[in-house]
Amino acid sequence: MPGLRLYKSEKLCSKIEIEKLYARGTSIIAYPLRAVWLAVPCDGGGNNRPVAARFLISIPKKRIRHAVDRVLLRRRTREAYRLNRHLLEGVLQEGKTLLIGFNWLANHECDYTTIERSMHELLCKITSGTT
Repeated sequence: MPGLRLYKSEKLCSKIEIEKLYARGTSIIAYPLRAVWLAVPCDGGGNNRPVAARFLISIPKKRIRHAVDRVLLRRRTREAYRLNRHLLEGVLQEGKTLLIGFNWLANHECDYTTIERSMHELLCKITSGTT
């Protein structure tokens, strides 16, 4: 199974793009996650290969108090995205990329199967919303 690795180019780090995502993005919910997504033109510069989607994960301290629990949930969410991101391939036309922000909604920890089910549902909704 080629291409299951997460690359740095797939992580959303730009403060300007994050602000644009949360200002103009579309929000969908599949408990315990909320996804905000926005289709934007690709930036052609750099050595990085163009990617279909760039993402970020936010687990707020207000909801999950202990840092070890936030790290665990972030790892589980990242793994669920990594294994289900193939649903986004081929969705957008050439020259576009998706910006996706995943936000944690629950006040408690969830097991991996719940997170993966939620991630699959969110990515399917995003796929149907972009076509």
